[in-house]
Amino acid sequence: MTKDRHNKQELDGILATRIEGGLRHRGRIPKTGGAEHPLITIITVVRNGASVIEQTILSVFEQSYKNIEYIVIDGGSTDGTLDIIKKFDDQIAYWLSEPDKGIYYAMNKGIDLSTGDWINFMNAGDCFYQADTLQQVVNSHCSEADLIYGHCQMIYGPDFSLIWKAKNITDLWKGMTFRHQSLFTRASVCKKLYFSLDYKIGADFAFIFSCYQNKFKFCNIDLVVSSVSAGGLSDTNIILALKETRRAVVQYNNTLKVNMYYRWFLFLTYVKIAVKKLLPSTITNRARSLKYR
Repeated sequence: MTKDRHNKQELDGILATRIEGGLRHRGRIPKTGGAEHPLITIITVVRNGASVIEQTILSVFEQSYKNIEYIVIDGGSTDGTLDIIKKFDDQIAYWLSEPDKGIYYAMNKGIDLSTGDWINFMNAGDCFYQADTLQQVVNSHCSEADLIYGHCQMIYGPDFSLIWKAKNITDLWKGMTFRHQSLFTRASVCKKLYFSLDYKIGADFAFIFSCYQNKFKFCNIDLVVSSVSAGGLSDTNIILALKETRRAVVQYNNTLKVNMYYRWFLFLTYVKIAVKKLLPSTITNRARSLKYR
């Protein structure tokens, strides 16, 4: 079989499993934005998230700020996720379901489909912290910024959560200073840089660090933006996340200081993982409370 024939068969297979819907698919004209009333594109990426996708969708549509373009990118779910998405077909601007090459491939697909002024990624299971969160972001004094970020509520279980406060952007070389769910990026920046597919779980950090190195303007707002359950890719693969963070940083800042910092941080992380396995959750939660208070 020739390469061209193989590629055509692969494309035909993808198109055969492609399903799409939403207002745009039905011919509705997209909303428009502007400086005083910007259009915010919210993108949710999901695959087999039937147990959590509805809470994310409801979080978006419960926002008091209504100039929203909501896009859902599904990676070909087989667990009932698509049935839940279809329930909101008359509210979602556009949704697409087809097999893809992973979370960052799907996020880039969402960027290409967006028509808003700003983009936020609120993936399946994550929510906005309050119903007026978007309105508060729009009202913030960050009109000259390229990236706006805030705090995050981290949920570690049904009885324990804490506020993960965003740190100063100048500390970004040490690792993520905020959660990507609490970030709003100008669409023009997203469409210029995109997420690198060379990272397995660290492309969001690599994207943000690239924005910082390219002198895009960041604005830190004193606002809890998102509510996120612990246990995501970077939480469950913390060693890989740390290695990919270092890799993104040394592309721009390959100094002795940076390399020594990450060697020491990696060692401490291995120690923390070992200790956590021995301690009850009540003690580890208490330690988190002291760290992030």
